Amino acid sequence: MSENLDIESILSELGYNLEDRGDYWQSNAVYRGGDNKTALQIYKDTGVWKDYVQETGFLPFKALVEKSCEDLDKDAAQKILKGIDLDPSIKSKGDKPKKITFDEIYPDSILEKLLPHYEFYNKRNISTSLLKKVKGGLSTQGQMYQRFVFPIYNQHMQIFGFAGRDMSNKEGRPKWKHVGKKTKWCYPFHHPNFFNQSDWSNQDIILVESIGDFLSISENTDLKCLVTFGLDISPSLINSLISISPKKIFISFNNDTSSSENRGLNASIKSILKLLQFFDKEKLKICLPIKNDFGDMDKNDYNQWQTKLNNISKKHQYEDIKRISKDLFDSKRISKNLYSKLKLINE
Repeated sequence: MSENLDIESILSELGYNLEDRGDYWQSNAVYRGGDNKTALQIYKDTGVWKDYVQETGFLPFKALVEKSCEDLDKDAAQKILKGIDLDPSIKSKGDKPKKITFDEIYPDSILEKLLPHYEFYNKRNISTSLLKKVKGGLSTQGQMYQRFVFPIYNQHMQIFGFAGRDMSNKEGRPKWKHVGKKTKWCYPFHHPNFFNQSDWSNQDIILVESIGDFLSISENTDLKCLVTFGLDISPSLINSLISISPKKIFISFNNDTSSSENRGLNASIKSILKLLQFFDKEKLKICLPIKNDFGDMDKNDYNQWQTKLNNISKKHQYEDIKRISKDLFDSKRISKNLYSKLKLINE
């Protein structure tokens, strides 16, 4: 392949609407008429791509172009294909070929090393039965030493990561440690003890920051809950939400009312703007916890929160989203591109 090949121009010519994700783009699968805007992941420097809906695995750019040219007339197809090499280790603009890395998969037997030490969470009103259901336990060795560890499963129900909550209370030690690529996690959707597609479809889905929030909500309600592992919603999580097709999505990050800036509320606004690209505005709500986070809430707090959940005023919420979005944009804390999604609320 020519080192000066303009991958982006070729894809645009073929009708791909590319969403910038840093090292790669996301797009719908034009070659099969797909409308899922996050179905394809295409690396910018090589064109190496994957169809996550059809689970193709990573393929060379040549294969994507050939598939996309099948419906074109012969002359147009030959013009686009000209100069594209068959070699999958493609170079673009003189860059080195993209190195494709694979997630490490861990055997289920690794969980046998975790101790059934549940006192920390029991004192926080999380039952032993729920902790056993999530397959969590205390680690006494390795990089998760003195952490309560939760295994993270991929779509094949294989362990490909861990989240560990610190039990040592040592000053300066991070509360949470993650092993694996948390941007690929969709917890607990793929967990073998929680996964049943029909149980998730057309349900209200609550998005929370941490596994601790998930445990508390699961202990006190029957609501379906997914963990973002921070204040951002990853493309992988968005993909999973699209496949679930929720009835409503509630952003429920921490409610930092005691701070000068409510980071949980601001992040919720950003998440709403991001999700507006994929879901109707009527499906998207913000409902922060009554207290700082769900772990701080008792039964009475949960009753108040669920009442609030069921009685959100669309008019007031839209006004808040518009007002806070403008403040974030004016202070340069959100991009012009993300701020532009606000127009979808007015449509």
